[in-house]
Amino acid sequence: MGGKVCSKISGKPAFCKKRCPNRFGYRGSMSSLIFHTEQEQAVIATDTLAVSPGGHPISLTSKAFHVPHLRMLIAGTGCGGFLDRWLCYLNSRMIVPGIDTLAVHAPAALKTLWDSYCAEYKIPEGRTTTVYHFGFSEASDTIKSYAFRSENGFVNEERPYGIGVKPECTVPENYNLPDAFRPMMDEQRSIQRQRPAEDRIYIGGEIIVHHLVKAGCSTFSMGPFEDFIDDVKAIYSRFGPDGSHS
Repeated sequence: MGGKVCSKISGKPAFCKKRCPNRFGYRGSMSSLIFHTEQEQAVIATDTLAVSPGGHPISLTSKAFHVPHLRMLIAGTGCGGFLDRWLCYLNSRMIVPGIDTLAVHAPAALKTLWDSYCAEYKIPEGRTTTVYHFGFSEASDTIKSYAFRSENGFVNEERPYGIGVKPECTVPENYNLPDAFRPMMDEQRSIQRQRPAEDRIYIGGEIIVHHLVKAGCSTFSMGPFEDFIDDVKAIYSRFGPDGSHS
């Protein structure tokens, strides 16, 4: 099985925390994450829908972030909102030269943040989160990828080059990226709709792609899913004319 990244990859009102507390805290199980890595580049795609613990749309959000000073991207799946905390901590508290050194120190920091997060939002037992790092090694100047899973105590797991998907879907033979992202996410959505609501991963909004190379990172949208407007209406239906939260 193999694939390639095509050369064409290159580049509403806000509500305060008091009015919309869930937007800044725990959100339900969420996220499609599809990524492809090789020595000189990493390309990842996520959706943008955030849902409540009950599965109701509550916001549109970014689920991957570029960290330019470390030449890396971070992404997350599982409990929504945790990656936001990690980004802030990483950017303000972690003094490291690059992705490899960060992989050594991240497990302890992630575990501390996760314990605090679970206590603050009373996360139900069995809920998990996974944080992914993709970036250029400070030692080899080539792409490295790491996964940190809460169920494994956030031990760093270096990943091989190639493609990864979460949740499950079929990976086409000789896939072309970014074109393959949409049919793969559509299949993920179809699979998840067959699952009980309490076990479902909610995927929606639009597809956002990040393409990391040595010169930097380009980010672009591949457009919304067909139920985008319905999700947006559901999100804003929770607010009154004055922006108050229902």
